[in-house]
Amino acid sequence: MVKIGFFKTTSIMLLSVVACVLVSRGAESAGKPDKTYVVILDLACKDSEHGKQLSDSIRLRLARHKNFSVIDRLTTQDFAKPTPADANVKSVISLMQNKLLVTVGVYGTVTVSGAKVTANIVGVNITDPKKPLYWRETFSDSTQRARGIIARAVVEKLTGKPEWKPPEYGDEDEPKKFGKPLNVNGGFDKAHSGWDAPDLAATFLIDGPKERGKVLKILTTANRDQWIAYRRKLRLGQIKPTKNHGVTYKGEPVAALEGVHYRSKWIKAKPGQRYWLTADKKGPGAKIFIKGFMDWSTQATGLPESSLARLGLTPEKFANLPRKKQLELIKTDAKAHPEQYRRQCFQWFLNCESSKKWKHHAAPFPPKGGLANNVQWFQIQIYSYWPPGEYLWDNVQLYKDPRQTKPLPEVNARTKTTKQ
Repeated sequence: MVKIGFFKTTSIMLLSVVACVLVSRGAESAGKPDKTYVVILDLACKDSEHGKQLSDSIRLRLARHKNFSVIDRLTTQDFAKPTPADANVKSVISLMQNKLLVTVGVYGTVTVSGAKVTANIVGVNITDPKKPLYWRETFSDSTQRARGIIARAVVEKLTGKPEWKPPEYGDEDEPKKFGKPLNVNGGFDKAHSGWDAPDLAATFLIDGPKERGKVLKILTTANRDQWIAYRRKLRLGQIKPTKNHGVTYKGEPVAALEGVHYRSKWIKAKPGQRYWLTADKKGPGAKIFIKGFMDWSTQATGLPESSLARLGLTPEKFANLPRKKQLELIKTDAKAHPEQYRRQCFQWFLNCESSKKWKHHAAPFPPKGGLANNVQWFQIQIYSYWPPGEYLWDNVQLYKDPRQTKPLPEVNARTKTTKQ
């Protein structure tokens, strides 16, 4: 009985708060409101979750616009059930005028047929109650992002202008001429100069077609556990790459989890600069990461595993040293091996499509603006993963954008992130 009373009291308090907010909005509307107040009624759908999810997507996207104030989902559901496109318009207007005090209302019906999602949307604008304005439009999409694409289209209809969308591959034409590549040996014709040495188990430099010379081959069929153990010995300097590596191509492949990275040597980065990455690939779909790094040596609190091995220390032995001695070792090691104390602070990737023939890929980065000020070095990381198989790479080149004439300011992400 106590719990029931508590929930009843809570509901009354919630409705009271809502009422106060609506009264306040009504007072504002007596003057010249600087915002348009909108309610997105839950869209009707046989599978109610589809309707609710699309309604939420529209609310969240429209709320990003400062000149629109959108009634939240819980308040909306307190006052109305899912509202189909053929609902009585007078009832909808009455709800908008007398209970929610909004000037724009959106409702409709969602149908799902296989991969296709269709939304029959109705919009009502009662800024002038004597002359309500109506619109009705059908939106549909069959991709995996149908909900987001339809929500964007509805918001564009409401705001009367196109929504921002992230740059996509092919949005910008590749320049006809580039300057000198910033990385070394992107065509792999000078052995592994400019790159890590191939491990001869998952990464190889082989003879390609005559017109290509040497190319990089990556096998993601290598046995995961065996390959990881082999790579650890290489990293700690215990062995050198060898054909007698003991890695087989049976059992769980490395493609299933980690995939295989093939890394370039360090490339100096320039804040405010914009870049282009180009590459030729044959085989399943894969990615090339551009990872940006900053110096972290002054904030390091321990030694990397490879440094501990080089100094003949274990983590336990290092932990038992006096703090002053620990800091001395870190400072000396960072000076001798600065690359061990670089921490990632930027990431972008070029998505390469699956192709049975050699295919060229190219795209600029950062997507907007110039490189952030904290990025000091780049590393190109060719990444092959799923499905298990053979991936061939050539002409992986990093260039400055030849069209850029002056440094560009950094453009922050729309979603706030923690900057290192």
